Amino acid sequence: MSESEQDYAGVRYDCPVCGGDATISFGNGATIDCPKCGSTRIILSFSPNGDMITVSENNNEYYEIEPDVRSALAELKDAEASGNRLSITDANIRLANAYNQTGREGKAENLANDMLAQLAELFDAGEDVSAKYCDHVCLCAAFASARSDYDKAQKIYDEALERLKDVRNIDVATLKVKRGLLWTKKDSESAEKHLNDALDILGDSDTSSYPDPYIRVIAYDTLRAICAKRAENEQAEQYLLKSIAERKALFKNNPDTPAYRVAELVDVMGYYAETLSKYGDDNLAEIYLDEAIELSDAPGQEYPHAYAIMNRLKYEQNRKLPLPEDIIERMDAVIFVLEAVPGKDKRLNETLAQAYMFKSMGRKPEDYEGLTEDIGKAYDILLALAYQGDVNEMYLMSVARSYLILLNMKHPEKAQQVRREMQEIGISQKALDEASRSNIGNSGKSTRVETNKRPEKPLPGRRLKRQTKSKQ
Repeated sequence: MSESEQDYAGVRYDCPVCGGDATISFGNGATIDCPKCGSTRIILSFSPNGDMITVSENNNEYYEIEPDVRSALAELKDAEASGNRLSITDANIRLANAYNQTGREGKAENLANDMLAQLAELFDAGEDVSAKYCDHVCLCAAFASARSDYDKAQKIYDEALERLKDVRNIDVATLKVKRGLLWTKKDSESAEKHLNDALDILGDSDTSSYPDPYIRVIAYDTLRAICAKRAENEQAEQYLLKSIAERKALFKNNPDTPAYRVAELVDVMGYYAETLSKYGDDNLAEIYLDEAIELSDAPGQEYPHAYAIMNRLKYEQNRKLPLPEDIIERMDAVIFVLEAVPGKDKRLNETLAQAYMFKSMGRKPEDYEGLTEDIGKAYDILLALAYQGDVNEMYLMSVARSYLILLNMKHPEKAQQVRREMQEIGISQKALDEASRSNIGNSGKSTRVETNKRPEKPLPGRRLKRQTKSKQ
């Protein structure tokens, strides 16, 4: 059911007893309240496939309470009265989407598959439904993929592409790209063929007005991954450069490009710069890093710009270049931007932790409170990711070791808490205690940690991806 009762406010319901006007309330479950018949409870249960079922207690018959589904059912009734086959199909598709949004994925998938067959018949009969058919193919394949039934998803795509073999437009290109993505690992040759076919269909057309303007980018990125897996490095680099050029063009032509797309551009430029530096071309690497900073310095692109700044700093640290004199001020600005982003994902949280660590590196060795605060915040961010089972374990251990060195100086009880937290997620005390020396801040000095007391039976280290525990 919907999470908020406000979703049901103002919706007209019919009494399951007399059929008259009624309202709904949620005092003790869902109840239909009729001025004539009183209250009738709606019983909620679930089918074997997990779909939600609602029935009226007076006759044990299906009674729909979800507003979106009720609206879709009313539209379907009107469409059926019109007798227009395409209108009926459209109404059923809307109903399938409504079912999917209200906890009935199984029912939605079955209805969607039925409508896919209807659209296929209409297409074969010469009706102009190719765009609608392609959209629905993607929906049905997505249902199958959500259940990890990739064979069925592939079959759905392949049957559609065979039916559309004489059609060459953006809708078919989209199907080919999605088909290529689906089977990249299992059958890279087939995936490569579909992706190249899609690029051939697209040609040099302007994709900015397409349903997904980044369709060409997706094809380039997938082909790059296929070539890289085969160690075809030159070809992989060419696809990477094409992806960068396409992303830059799309951003240039649309000042309102979503921030996540600009962040992708910044990251792919950073990735290429890292590769260039690895093979000794630091001049070109710096050109790409600086261009990413310049491109992302635009209204509404604050967090991609922060990513670009961080990519430049990480590059400089890898080359062991000195930190900028204003590193603390720079990191304060980055932290301010990243902290304000709602719904932080792993990528953003790891960048935020890195910003706190860079900030700590700019502090003087005697600034104990500042160092402890910065590294402690980085540790807290990474620990939260660890409890979710999704963290770079070596990075977490590195930060935890630095934090413990500081805590052992003045806050031994807090240090013990950190050790316990590490044990909870399967990182042994031994692994942390072995790091008896570390650099703090930018002092270049080593600080010794005395570890006279060790547990008798340290926990064995375990990879976080294999075992984590929920924080109590």
